Amino acid sequence: MRLRDARDQIERDHPELTGTAKLEAIKALRVSAAQQEGKAVGAGRHCMHCDQEVKPVEKRGWAGFFGWLALLEFGSVVVSIVAACTAVDPDTLGGSIGRLILWPAAVHPAWLSIIAAVVAFLVTTGLSGSSSRRATAGATCPKCGLKLADPDRPASA
Repeated sequence: MRLRDARDQIERDHPELTGTAKLEAIKALRVSAAQQEGKAVGAGRHCMHCDQEVKPVEKRGWAGFFGWLALLEFGSVVVSIVAACTAVDPDTLGGSIGRLILWPAAVHPAWLSIIAAVVAFLVTTGLSGSSSRRATAGATCPKCGLKLADPDRPASA
């Protein structure tokens, strides 16, 4: 339910309500309408300080960087397998970007280049996942700046 529709309905049905009581009635009407429609209530997580649902601020810069790096390393895995099966000289391909992608293929013997590429892929994938979890765990409230509790962890008593 849109905010305008909820406000109009509360003004029509309960003209005696004013101020905070009117705002609480509008909020309750919207929540009940969302529950009836089967939609998720709220935009994110609950902030204990502000006492409302907020969309948390998550700094995912490193997660994105390591994600792209893992994609680059996956390309290295493919290239090192191709280089092990063919007679391609990795030093002659590409320029500086080609050397960045093809670094595992330059490792000799060929089976060692495949292992090096797989290990590099696994490490960058692990770093990407770790930094993504760290960004979610370090999410803050956009209104008050308080660190929000991790939704996956149970609250300690």
